[in-house]
Order: sequence, then structure tokens, then C-alpha cells
Amino acid sequence: MKNLLITCLLQILAASAALLLSMWWVPGFRVQWPGFVATVLVVVLAQAVMTPLTNWAAKRYAPAFLGGTGLATALLALVIASTIPAGVSNTGIGNWILSALILWVASAAGSAVAQVLASRRRGTPGQAAGRA
Repeated sequence: MKNLLITCLLQILAASAALLLSMWWVPGFRVQWPGFVATVLVVVLAQAVMTPLTNWAAKRYAPAFLGGTGLATALLALVIASTIPAGVSNTGIGNWILSALILWVASAAGSAVAQVLASRRRGTPGQAAGRA
């Protein structure tokens, strides 16, 4: 249960960081402050729901594209977040792709940190023997 909570918190932090970085680095990307929290939650929930679906579809119909499912999921999550009031607004296809790339990298980093923390909590055989 703690691992799930830690993972959720890390994904929320990663999505928040990604949206802030996109606001600073991508010229046409905007998130209005009143809707920032709602946008973060929509992005995290959309990614949580769509990741298994896109992975399944890629495995079944196009295995060569399995590596790109995270990027596609990030783009779809941003599109969904753009439908809420005071959510994401973006101009140009290049800006959408760049902001999705930033979100994808931040989400991957959040997942990697969550896995490291989870493995440290339960201990690995190398740690039990005194090796790191």
C-alpha cells in the first residue's frame, strides 16, 4: 500500500514538473493557474488508464511500436487535459509533440524513482548480503 501511495505521489510530482517545464520551454503551451491541480490530476489519471490500453494495442497489432506507447499516452493525456476548463492550451503540432515529450520523460523518471524506492523498501538479495 505504501508503494502504491509513493508511486502516485511521484507521478503527481512528475506531471507537475512536466507541465511547469512545458510552460517555460514550449512557446505556445499554457496552463492557467486555477486549473493547474485539475490538469495535473487529469494527466495522471489519463496516463494510468491509457498506458495498459496502448501497450495492449501495440503488442497485439503493432509490436514494433511498443516503445512509443508512452509518448502516445502522454500526448493523449495532454489532449484530454485540454478539454477541461482552465486546462492546457497549446498551439502548433510541434508544441504538442514537444510538451508530450517533456511529459513522457518526466513520467518515465517518476516511474524509475518509484521502482528504486520500492526495491529498497522490500530489499534485494544483493542488499541482504551486504552488497549494493
